[in-house]
Amino acid sequence: MARPKTPNPREAALTAVMTATVAAVTMVISVPFPLTRGYFNFGDAIVMLSGLLFGARLGGFAGGIGSALADVLSGYPYYAPLTLLIKGTEGFLTGLLGNNRRFPFKLAGVTVGAVAMLVGYFAVETPLYGIAAALAELAAINSIQVSSGAIISLVMAQLILKAYPAIKFFGPQPAEAKGGIVVVVIAAVVLAAIVGIYVIVGISP
Repeated sequence: MARPKTPNPREAALTAVMTATVAAVTMVISVPFPLTRGYFNFGDAIVMLSGLLFGARLGGFAGGIGSALADVLSGYPYYAPLTLLIKGTEGFLTGLLGNNRRFPFKLAGVTVGAVAMLVGYFAVETPLYGIAAALAELAAINSIQVSSGAIISLVMAQLILKAYPAIKFFGPQPAEAKGGIVVVVIAAVVLAAIVGIYVIVGISP
């Protein structure tokens, strides 16, 4: 039986750097949205960039942990578990479809990642704050935030890959492709469980 692949030192270092970068960029510009306690930021650009350059595993880890860390440090600790799963799925799917592939696949990657982010936050905010507030954030913040993030990540990825083509050593992993659906399903189930607990206990992130 083959042993599971473990991160090499270079991948571990890049994961740490991209995780910190996601957290920093998310926090550097944050515009609060009082209806849902969400906030506009540019973190999605780095979440998606992590997936495009380094694949599903790194993109999912950096996107989830980095974004959740930003929530904790910004005073939104109850949002952190939700963000961990939503942004982690966003980075994972972006990398799964777009890493080390031609531009149409990169475009598909950020599109699917954006949909995961939009659907994820709308799905958790509707039972927590009501459909009106969730729709308001979807239209006023999240759609603009993730669209701009997708464009920025695509441009940055193309420029970086042109300047440093050696980054392509992070090719798509077959195991990641096979496990993609499983990862998304597990994330959705855990997300629903957390929201259910928040509703029962009466916690509003």
